[in-house]
Amino acid sequence: MPLDESSINQIAIQAKQLLEPLGNRWLHVQAVAEKARHICVAFDLDDGLHLLAAAYLHDIGYAPVLKKTGFHPLDGAYYIRTLGYERLASLVAHHSEARFEARLRGLELLLGEFIRERSAVADALTYCDLTTSPMGNPVSLKERATEVFVRYGEENIVSQALRQALPYVSLAIARTQRRLRLRGVPPETS
Repeated sequence: MPLDESSINQIAIQAKQLLEPLGNRWLHVQAVAEKARHICVAFDLDDGLHLLAAAYLHDIGYAPVLKKTGFHPLDGAYYIRTLGYERLASLVAHHSEARFEARLRGLELLLGEFIRERSAVADALTYCDLTTSPMGNPVSLKERATEVFVRYGEENIVSQALRQALPYVSLAIARTQRRLRLRGVPPETS
């Protein structure tokens, strides 16, 4: 199904309805979406719309009503697939190198139901997600990782997965920052 400004508005409304009751999660998602809106000018229209929609939806799987597996990238992707947005479902399923946590949770086969997009859009979604704090503030990847390790504890599966993913997400963020520089997109203001 194609995306346009109207569908983005509907997606934003759905995300708000499902995530606003979760407090900080909605603060984070709003800030990720604002960051995506700021940088989407570095992409063609279709890719920019997919980035913005994925930013609104990347954590939708945390909504209790959508819980199927307990792994938010998959739960969100299953929901998005029911809406007819297969590319968005794949972007959400694999956002921020979800493959590492899926492996640790024994969910690799389920994650494999969604095509892993290796693209500037996927990189940019990782950039927007992992340079935004849970409260919606801009942070470095190092600050974000430290916050995750403290919040979950060093031995938690989320922390283990992020530790494994760090080299890959670091490269995705660097590629996005380079893309933004080359396209003249100014750094965001705090």
